[in-house]
Amino acid sequence: MRISHITRRTYILHVIFWLAWVISFTFIQTLNEGVDSLFIWLMYYLITLPVFVVHTYLIAYWLLPITFFKNRYLWFAIGIFALLVVFSVIELLVSNYLVYMLFDESRMFDSGFLNFKNIVISGVGNHYIILVFLAIKAGSSWYRAENQKEELLRSTLETELEIFRYQLQPKIVLVLINELELLTQKGAEHAPEMIINISNFLNRFLFEGKEELIPLEQDVKLLEEFMAIHNHALDHRLTNNFIVSGNLKSYVVPPLLLLPFINSAIKIAYECNENYESTVIIKAERKYLLFSFTFWSENNFTIANDEDNKITYRRLHYNFPGKHRLVENIDDNFREFSIEIYP
Repeated sequence: MRISHITRRTYILHVIFWLAWVISFTFIQTLNEGVDSLFIWLMYYLITLPVFVVHTYLIAYWLLPITFFKNRYLWFAIGIFALLVVFSVIELLVSNYLVYMLFDESRMFDSGFLNFKNIVISGVGNHYIILVFLAIKAGSSWYRAENQKEELLRSTLETELEIFRYQLQPKIVLVLINELELLTQKGAEHAPEMIINISNFLNRFLFEGKEELIPLEQDVKLLEEFMAIHNHALDHRLTNNFIVSGNLKSYVVPPLLLLPFINSAIKIAYECNENYESTVIIKAERKYLLFSFTFWSENNFTIANDEDNKITYRRLHYNFPGKHRLVENIDDNFREFSIEIYP
């Protein structure tokens, strides 16, 4: 056992536990025998406390790690019995010659008290404190391990989302440039106006969309401008509906949660000479927030699984743990992605 391995908090909890044990069992013994026995039982538990502490810590921090945790159950049983005998003898000697002899000789044991029967009975009777301590230690170890696991997962997620935020701006710029290039290859008449629209959107996004959370009103404006760029670029081949309702001022949200789904769908419209209809719905109610994106065509299409879609799940889990739901409705010529948030 190495006390240096015990954290300061754990050390304080151990001290509180042992003091509580001394006080509580002194009180219990006093109730049984009357207030006149208060002093003798207090002395008994204070003087024998080191015996119980050393016995308990030897089992918890030495015997368990080298036997039980390594599946050496026979050696664990032998060690438990050996420690029981040794510390039962010590406890009987300490209580008889350091407690009863000094403070109440009437309680001293008869000669020959160190027999096997008394040793086993005393040892087994004293093991309840060890069992209680081990149960508390096991519970605290499990709780600490779960907290550390949760903190590690959260730290990993925070790092991943931070990387995503740094990558989001250049990714959007790259996507828009690629789509502008595709547009100019088919005809340059719309390119100048699209360049202006892209510039206006990026000016707003680079300054307003860089935070982890932004006001919902700003997010709506960013999505409106983003969809307007594609609506203008694709002309009659994309019909875009943008529906907003409710009190937007009540919410802050991660910027552009719908963007991965929109990008995956819009990419098809640039690559295929078909007509498409998209609908973005943002609905803000009291304790309910809805983001919905629908993409439809008369002909069948397939949206590839985009890795960026997975980050949306992680962003929702990080910012709204246990308070969100993401629903996908998929058909041959229809895709719907809905994000429901319950703040």
